[in-house]
Amino acid sequence: MTEAGVVHVFLSRGRFPSFEDIREYVDPEWSENEGATPSALMAEAGIAELEPMCVEAVHARDEGHCAPVVPEVLLRGASYADQWLSQVESTEPADAAICVFAPNVVTTPHGTALHYLGRFTYRA
Repeated sequence: MTEAGVVHVFLSRGRFPSFEDIREYVDPEWSENEGATPSALMAEAGIAELEPMCVEAVHARDEGHCAPVVPEVLLRGASYADQWLSQVESTEPADAAICVFAPNVVTTPHGTALHYLGRFTYRA
């Protein structure tokens, strides 16, 4: 039996020069003395505990594009995109995207400095 999944999608244009810059925004910092420090994304989007394996970052340059592209093109390689990408109505060009999949829970998606594209469902 398949289970329903949820993905929250955030877009950016010009904020992240590289894939590494996106990961710096997404990934918590770890130190031996203090443990994990929440990332900027976690704080802004209200994610209490982050399962990093369920967050995908996409950068247009890494996908072979030189300029911002529409979400349909930028996100076509994301997990389960064949199920949820058709739900996206935006044609706003972006050069970076972050997909936050369940079990991560996003409580304040509009609290980020990114453009919140929306919450979409798929079957896992």
